[in-house]
Amino acid sequence: MADSLSPTVPGLFDDPRVQVLTAPLDDGAARRLSPREAAATTRMRDKRLREYATGRALVREGLARFFGIEGFDLVNAEDRSPIWPAGIAGSLSHCDTRAWVALVDRSAGTVGIDGEHREALKPELWRHTMLPEEIAALEALDPSIRGLRALALFSAKEALYKAQYPRSGQFMGFHALHVSVDESRVRCTFQEDVGPFARGFVAEGRWRRTETGELLTGVWIPGP
Repeated sequence: MADSLSPTVPGLFDDPRVQVLTAPLDDGAARRLSPREAAATTRMRDKRLREYATGRALVREGLARFFGIEGFDLVNAEDRSPIWPAGIAGSLSHCDTRAWVALVDRSAGTVGIDGEHREALKPELWRHTMLPEEIAALEALDPSIRGLRALALFSAKEALYKAQYPRSGQFMGFHALHVSVDESRVRCTFQEDVGPFARGFVAEGRWRRTETGELLTGVWIPGP
């Protein structure tokens, strides 16, 4: 990743201004952390260090490549949320195999991205993350696609949380959101007031299987 440009992921967001980069988890990325970034890694196990460092390398590349911001250190606030450069909205995700970053000018909105490296979300996990009506909609689907759609629904909730948090600063539980999923799109409807988002607010996004087998979801909340 240090020697060549990381691949982009076009078309995940409706707005083409959102830039998405991805890379496989990189054992060598930790050597490229800045001192400020490395200070947060002293207690990390090897797997978590690979995830953290690969994500930071993608952020540094994306900010320089698309926004002309060189050498930015991405550190976390006390609530563990990333502190992005002024005027930039971003979102990070990783799974066992890859990392992703989504970046956009903050005036255009906020974004959330989530990657999952599994084939399906098991039914025994549904009630912990889904509303009864979401479960009913999944159970009405053909069994051959049910588990994958459940995973896409879960992933959309993860992505939406990342998109709303910079604007609300508030925790949002899985059951505070209703998500409908089709073969490529998600529609997220708030079930309660969360910061500036009133009950009934809708955010939309897309999901897909990647060429390397992960499920990837992006949710977009337009600005301001």
